[in-house]
Amino acid sequence: MVDPQVAIPDVFCWTRFGAEAGQSMPEILARKERERRANAGLFLWGVGNAVGPGVRELIRRSSNPAVLFSPIKGRPRGVDAIPPRVVAWTSGEAMDGTHYELPTGSVVTSRLDRDRPKAAHYALVCHLEQPLRAEDSNVSLDFCRLRNLTTGSCLGSSQVTAVVATTGESCGNARDLYPVAWRARLAWPYFIRLREPRDIDLGLMLHTVRAGAAAVRLTNIALIP
Repeated sequence: MVDPQVAIPDVFCWTRFGAEAGQSMPEILARKERERRANAGLFLWGVGNAVGPGVRELIRRSSNPAVLFSPIKGRPRGVDAIPPRVVAWTSGEAMDGTHYELPTGSVVTSRLDRDRPKAAHYALVCHLEQPLRAEDSNVSLDFCRLRNLTTGSCLGSSQVTAVVATTGESCGNARDLYPVAWRARLAWPYFIRLREPRDIDLGLMLHTVRAGAAAVRLTNIALIP
């Protein structure tokens, strides 16, 4: 649970979460918690934004770079709740271009549009010592006060993940407040580019989660050529 006495950092990575790639938020959290336990606190959090420049600046400014997680407001889009295609990303690359071996207990999934396939996805490399779970929090972020770290510009509504600085003035609207469900720290190499997507048997993967497997691994879900 987020401690309400812990101040919001001046600079941090912020990501909003919700149902995605045919998985509900409880299913994603259960899978990521198994991943965290299997990898001694480390877990990969998939994101669609290429926030590498912001992460570079964040780790330059902070010796303990934080990532804060908030729930998305509103219902999930149909394409996220029932995607036409779900893939697992099987290869990683660090920000300096070197190969990053995905931890054995880590699986990052996303939807992949058949008519507009993408060659890359991304992930934050996170570390958290306590269990990963979303709980009520007295700590909130004011969307109006957040600025993109590298440019100083206001955040766009479509920026699900961003590296930000807290500045500016509040708009004073309750709808602009986002509770912080939990926070983690970014761990080396902090942010990775993912490649080599492979179709997966989503039903089998979710069955593995519900069955209480110690971790969902690429070796115990069906990769479809």
